[in-house]
Amino acid sequence: MSYITTYTGKHFDPTCPEGEKIDIRDIAHALSLTCRGNGQVKTFFSVGQHCIHCALEAEARGYGRRLALACLLHDASECYMSDVPRPVKATMPQYKAAEERLLEQVYIRYLGSALTDEEEKLVKQIDNDMLYYDLLHLLNEKTEQDAPVMATDFSYEVLPFEQVERRYLELFARLGEGAEEECVFSTDCLELHYSRDCEELVGEISGTLLENMERIMGFFQLETLEQKVPVVIYAAVDAYAAHVKECGQDYYEWMIADTFDGRINVLALEACRRSSSHARMDREEYARLIVHELVHICQQQVEPNCYGCIWFWEALATNLAGQISAPVEILCSREELMFHYQELPSAYAISYRLGKYMLENLPYEQIYNYICKPAALWEDTEKILEQAKRA
Repeated sequence: MSYITTYTGKHFDPTCPEGEKIDIRDIAHALSLTCRGNGQVKTFFSVGQHCIHCALEAEARGYGRRLALACLLHDASECYMSDVPRPVKATMPQYKAAEERLLEQVYIRYLGSALTDEEEKLVKQIDNDMLYYDLLHLLNEKTEQDAPVMATDFSYEVLPFEQVERRYLELFARLGEGAEEECVFSTDCLELHYSRDCEELVGEISGTLLENMERIMGFFQLETLEQKVPVVIYAAVDAYAAHVKECGQDYYEWMIADTFDGRINVLALEACRRSSSHARMDREEYARLIVHELVHICQQQVEPNCYGCIWFWEALATNLAGQISAPVEILCSREELMFHYQELPSAYAISYRLGKYMLENLPYEQIYNYICKPAALWEDTEKILEQAKRA
């Protein structure tokens, strides 16, 4: 049997966790019945009660709703795979890796994304501070460290598991309230849709778009846009991947933004960094990504037909957004460039080089004609490709 049966009757494989099967009711119930310290304590004290203490401490320290909820969930993996004492766990790398994968799925489900390195550090600090007092009260063991200064008062009173389970769920409901609720920020020309977890990006994204809008619209000779530019910020990779598939497109790990449905759809910065392709993305690079998608929005308004011209759209977007790619040799044929662009190795780097050549060597009027009349670009693609190769 490759699964466990949970309290709510789900069949769950802890080694291959399915996010949609993670249930807060299973977590609250199991943790309220799981003893802290592998049972090596004077009296019963549940992991659920420990997590409640950690969450309230995070809240009292002013760390915010997201960090407090992360503290409430930080031992959730023990709901599905029993805890292993730290000295033993250090000798079990496969167990530790499975535990980390599972916990990441819990965070993605209930926080919208995994924790950042800084968030993990803060959660671990509270967990360790609380451990000091757990050892002191439950084992009369005082460690060598100085007593941590705590922002809350907490009790080690033995509580019925039903009471701990109820408190856990009530705290989850309070901390998670509105976390997935869609918020909207609107200006005369923008409309951003986001969850509270992405709130800090709203000012940055709207500022970037407004700062570059006149320049990009001018390039496409647009006096106005047909509608406010709609922007959707995704906190979770899974949600973004589902959007891509709903648009009838194949999802690839390197995908982080698109305009498939006429909106700017973009992953939150921290979610982008969890992709191996964008692990080192900084805020400046993220801002260029937003401008890149604005280029596509304007280009679509002038001429929505991109068949055989995706390379050209990306050539303009990468260059007008100020994105810079490392030099790459252009080895593709006209047919590969036009009809198999997504399959090309270093496709965006090729587009960047072609766009750079065109913007530096072709009259603006000719480039604008290609934007308005894709058929003209079809006729000239072979020539542009050969000239760029020689350049």
